[in-house]
Amino acid sequence: MERRAFHRALLLSGVTVPALGSGVAIGATANDVPSRSVVEYGLPPTKDTHELVKVPGLPLVLVSQMSDARLVKVRLDPDTEEAVAVRAHPLGGPGDMLHGLAVSQRYPGMVWATHEGGNRLLLVDPGGADVDVPPRVVRVIDVPEGRGPHYVGEYDDRLWVSLKTSNDVLSIDHADPSRYRLYRARENPIFVARHPLSGEFYASQDDASLILRIDPRADRVTQIPVEGRTPVGLVPGPTGLWVAMLGTKEQGTGTFGRIDARGRITWFRLQSSEVADAGLLHIAFDPPDAGRGPGAWLLGSSIICDDVLDVVVRVAFDADYTRVVGEEVTVLPTQHCKAHRLLPLRRSLLVTELTSSTLARLTTHAWDRPTDPQPGDPS
Repeated sequence: MERRAFHRALLLSGVTVPALGSGVAIGATANDVPSRSVVEYGLPPTKDTHELVKVPGLPLVLVSQMSDARLVKVRLDPDTEEAVAVRAHPLGGPGDMLHGLAVSQRYPGMVWATHEGGNRLLLVDPGGADVDVPPRVVRVIDVPEGRGPHYVGEYDDRLWVSLKTSNDVLSIDHADPSRYRLYRARENPIFVARHPLSGEFYASQDDASLILRIDPRADRVTQIPVEGRTPVGLVPGPTGLWVAMLGTKEQGTGTFGRIDARGRITWFRLQSSEVADAGLLHIAFDPPDAGRGPGAWLLGSSIICDDVLDVVVRVAFDADYTRVVGEEVTVLPTQHCKAHRLLPLRRSLLVTELTSSTLARLTTHAWDRPTDPQPGDPS
């Protein structure tokens, strides 16, 4: 498999280097040297590479390529989580625009997908971990009202879908598609997510710079203002719902927030010099078995502003997720790739690079230090 590797390492301060010779000092082994690396895997070339999900129980990641409606199967080494095989399969025709991906709980082993151009929702059988076995569409649900299904998420018996073209949010019963509800949104709804505490649903509306709040039990819809411009990534996480702010075509602001059960937003700003003005597109949290402590992953992207970095930031929190206690910054090797989505795994983190047909893998072991240290004595 085609790949490029980039390494960044820092020796432990307690290790002394021998006066002569090379290698690791006496008393230290290679495992004592904390390290972090980014490896980029080349995917089949396309105009835009978008969403990604890990298939539960399989060493398999699926990636959507929107422009030619292909689903890429990426097989991982089950121990190292390195990509060992990749193949793209057509999942639709010209103009269908395969985009959203979401793991199904109601149909184990299956994945939901969206045809943004074809205006339909798909239930897909990935076909196992063998990348040469094509995925199979086992069910099609036509969008009954509105157009442009972008994001899809399964919550109990319903799918919640952002309709990007018609500016709507769709809630539809996947067992009985005749039972649906359409909620009018503002310009460009992107993510939809259920609040883990209140059970309400929220949608980020990037062009309107507002967040839509939906209480389906009371059938009530309200709009929440944000700090800054272009709310995009909106995901459930510890103690609330989390949102990333992309900024404007001129600059980012390194801002993200947590929405509490009452709809109030607490805002956080990145401090490290590389990312104080980052355009944050996505936010993600570790799986339960990662064992990394309280924290979040943030993705900075050049998707609307060429003057910001494509970058991954690991933010460490206190136990209550009320205060940021550390930042670790990794600049992606391929800049202006319009980095798009994050997927934390047990030992590593995967990132899709939208315009470079690339999947980046960041190792996450043995690294617990800030990457924007204070300047030393100039003498």
